[in-house]
Amino acid sequence: MNLLPSLVLALSPPAWLDDAGADHLSVMPAVHNWAIQRLPAFARDMHGTGVGHAMAYEAMARGEVGSLETATFNRIDRVLHNPPRNPVDEASISPTFIRQYGALEKVFDWAHLLHFQTIDVLIHPGWSQARRDQEIEKLWRNYQSQPYALTGLPMNMEFLSSSPYDGAFRRAYPKVNGLFWGYHWLQTAAYDMLYEIEPRDQIPQYVVLGDQYRRIELYRTNRDFMPMTAEMSPRFSKRFPMIANAFDNLHMLHDNVNDILAQDWEKPRKQAEVKAAITRVLASTHADEEPGEGEGLHDHEHVPSVPGMGKMKGSDGDIMFMSGMGWMDMSRCAHCSIPLPEETATVSANGWTMVVRCLACARDMAAETPGQAIIRTRIQGSSRTLVMISDEEGNWQSNIQGVVFLEQTGEHPECADWSRAFATSEGFDAFVRENQISGASPLSLQSWSERNLGRPPTYRKIDRPNPYGVKD
Repeated sequence: MNLLPSLVLALSPPAWLDDAGADHLSVMPAVHNWAIQRLPAFARDMHGTGVGHAMAYEAMARGEVGSLETATFNRIDRVLHNPPRNPVDEASISPTFIRQYGALEKVFDWAHLLHFQTIDVLIHPGWSQARRDQEIEKLWRNYQSQPYALTGLPMNMEFLSSSPYDGAFRRAYPKVNGLFWGYHWLQTAAYDMLYEIEPRDQIPQYVVLGDQYRRIELYRTNRDFMPMTAEMSPRFSKRFPMIANAFDNLHMLHDNVNDILAQDWEKPRKQAEVKAAITRVLASTHADEEPGEGEGLHDHEHVPSVPGMGKMKGSDGDIMFMSGMGWMDMSRCAHCSIPLPEETATVSANGWTMVVRCLACARDMAAETPGQAIIRTRIQGSSRTLVMISDEEGNWQSNIQGVVFLEQTGEHPECADWSRAFATSEGFDAFVRENQISGASPLSLQSWSERNLGRPPTYRKIDRPNPYGVKD
């Protein structure tokens, strides 16, 4: 699929893309603004991502690409290990880039404000989840009101990465590209850490995710593709697919721009290509279009069970390739291959997040992976989301004291019925009576965590070649 160059020539960028300079855009006034500061370590890491982007873009705009993997990388790395306590004005770090690509910076800034304000809503204390959802929908409407907004429709990721120069940046500058994709990992993984989870239960999760980010994700150079929001935060993306798509489109725009700036072209050529890259993903370019329709530039198909993710390379219905995990059927449990019920659990470990159909699948899948893990699921008998965190030895801690488990092992296609968690023993007893389950006894967290049913016989591995090629 190499249609991109001819379509670029046919695009008509909006007039505002020729405006000089970058306007300073303001957050929507709201009581939740800067709630991210309640999670200081997370806030500082997020502020550091903006500094890292700005430093790299300034070096490229100044023609200092030769320093990207050495001096510039080292400067960025120092900031990431000592991130600022407050957000930094990126224009003060990248003045050359702003002068040359001011319109692009408007697009980046506007989407980054949506990132931060959405996070603020999810951290702000004292609200019901319904109130948080309403505030996020309000943020989305405000975001879409500006011409700088990116489309919330799913975009064909293979199409957007089909230019002749695709991959030039990550091949030439793998360490800096690793940082960029590490930022995007953090930004996309954050949403399920926060969504439907009380602020007091968010901080312990970031101890795990922040360590994974700083030690490992920033320095990965062998990813097949950039992190996708619905991969890293499937629960949030299911509820807000338009926002998930917009974030993916933003990150793809970053990739496209990186590849353009890595070319040995004159500045006018680069500026024209950047305008075309912006135009491809603007909301105005795709006005009045719908998910699941179109082709080429206007292909808004998505994985059927994941409306918050555009089609990926090699995708076939619900089957898609996930970096680090291989081919997955997104409509089925990642551990047992049985179709997913309406209520699911997720397990996050080693940088990935998978959707599973029951807590037994989550626990046993976590046990297969070295290092710490996080399990999240809705729990019966409580308004809180159950969050369990394991250490490297597989010892689990829960955010709900006194949580008990049902694990009355039966046929695996019914695991969502016989593997459940309850906030109280009373809730367990009521469920057992109502469903006439004989011989069931509540398991404590300790007893439950010591179990392991292994890989179910229903599991089916999808054996296909890596569509992105073999990685070292």
